[in-house]
Amino acid sequence: MKICIVSRCVDKKGGISRYNAELAERFCLNNEVHLLTYKCELVNPYLNIHRYRIPEKPYFLQISTSFFKVSKLIKELDIKFNFDVIHSSECESTYQDVITAHSCVRGAFEKLGPNNPFVDFLRSLRPFTAFGLIVEKFIYTKHKYKKVIAVSEGVKREIISYYKIPEEDIVVIPNGVDIEKFKPNSRSRKKIRERYGLNGDEIVLIFSGHEFRRKGLKYIIEALPMIEGDVKLLVVGRDDPTPYKKLASKFKVLDKVIFAGFVPQVNEYYAASDIFVFPTAYEAYSLATLEAVASGLPIIATKVNGTEDLIKNGYNGFFIKADPTDIAEKINILAEDKRLRVQMSKNARKTAKKHSWDEVVKQTLRVYEEVSNR
Repeated sequence: MKICIVSRCVDKKGGISRYNAELAERFCLNNEVHLLTYKCELVNPYLNIHRYRIPEKPYFLQISTSFFKVSKLIKELDIKFNFDVIHSSECESTYQDVITAHSCVRGAFEKLGPNNPFVDFLRSLRPFTAFGLIVEKFIYTKHKYKKVIAVSEGVKREIISYYKIPEEDIVVIPNGVDIEKFKPNSRSRKKIRERYGLNGDEIVLIFSGHEFRRKGLKYIIEALPMIEGDVKLLVVGRDDPTPYKKLASKFKVLDKVIFAGFVPQVNEYYAASDIFVFPTAYEAYSLATLEAVASGLPIIATKVNGTEDLIKNGYNGFFIKADPTDIAEKINILAEDKRLRVQMSKNARKTAKKHSWDEVVKQTLRVYEEVSNR
């Protein structure tokens, strides 16, 4: 099969960029795979990479230029190579067969807003938001696709609700995880714990994410005074820790919080931890949650898109509210009951094995076969 994957960036670092990298590397083993991309860090002789140029900054100019350029280039490439399937992530162009909806722009806009009509109107005028809302509406309402892959049931519901597209147009294929990279690892556990002066008996909570505010870090810090025993919080992610250090100081728990910043080998930090805590306000399907379960960590998370599909309450984790008291209560249950923690760890790992990238590729290939036969 001749496949073209359209993605502004392709690497193993981000969410969408990693998704496309994992798919491209696996598909090219048995198919002719082309990548139309602005930035690609993959080095693979079996991939046909077509690069284009767009401005580095500002971000709005980058995505808007990319959209119009890709819409033109992909048609030219299709004429030249006669692709069986053109697959884009999000709404990358006006020309594709399959779209993977990693999120719903309007869904995020509605759920993360203050529910104030005037403020929401001002938010909608921001260039990046306005462009995203307009393009998303155009692509879905004008049916510029043959099939939509939603990464979660929640994203599927949002797209149907906001854009009234037929349910049969959407298939849900959750994100994947590298279960060989993300797994319990005693060597990594010892290494990271020694790096930060953590002993083997301490319960280590981990929070991983690049948007501390949206993902609810403050609620975990505010919960720490109510958590019993010797518990530490490991914060991993690229965001400004200054306000959260002040918050931790205010609640007299600064000595319990380790701000690790961005780390290239986040799998080692999961291996060093015992519980993953994620009181996020909105997600499409967080890769961090999948990495955590693959690493054998019980998950304590809010019931949002993705986590509602992944967590079985009481089996591999607990649902929480974005509320310090509720978070502390669930953490205390796991911190005090080692047997339950160990069993949930095993259950989390079992859950992850159903979400390997190989499984994602199998399901995606079935979609490709369906649309290429139309």
